Amino acid sequence: MAFNSSYKSWHKPNLTGTKAQGGTSRTLQGYYKVTNLEKYIGDPALVIFRSSWESAFCRWCDFSLSIIRWSSEPIKIPYYDRISKLDECKKQGLDPNNPKNWLIKNYNVDFWIEVDKGDGVTEKMFIEIKPSGKLKRPVPPNANAPLKVQRKFNTDAKEFLINEAKFASCNAWAEKNNAKFYIFTENTLKGLLGQFWPSNNV
Repeated sequence: MAFNSSYKSWHKPNLTGTKAQGGTSRTLQGYYKVTNLEKYIGDPALVIFRSSWESAFCRWCDFSLSIIRWSSEPIKIPYYDRISKLDECKKQGLDPNNPKNWLIKNYNVDFWIEVDKGDGVTEKMFIEIKPSGKLKRPVPPNANAPLKVQRKFNTDAKEFLINEAKFASCNAWAEKNNAKFYIFTENTLKGLLGQFWPSNNV
């Protein structure tokens, strides 16, 4: 597996702080300092967290005895983006259902871990950390809803469909590479992380 240091070298975290702290980021972001270097795969100087949930997950990976190896944003997985060119297809009279008119983009999954499940059994996993609300298909608003509400639905629907494509590609890639793909929400993490769970939950 080729680990993804080039992506992280330019897709850096926002270090200005959250908006509540006077910064520009909606969530806590930064670089996690790895303690148990022998467990981390990749460049330990580029362990990025993009929320306090991810920061807590890094600490759990670093110190949990059940984690044999781990990495943050380890690889890029190609996926078909059917959404971003919809408007262009409409303007040019192109078929939006034709794969030739789709964009091929890369999905950088949040984490890769190798877990010791006991009795000599291990499992390799790709982990995406996502708020549970982002996994619910958006409900179309009433036709008479304010323009602001309709625009928010369009934005949320596009994000949902793109995430759906990303997750499907990662799941297929994982299956071909003797691994599994999981999406961890705040509900998963609360039970998993214990003492590492962030107090501000962002």
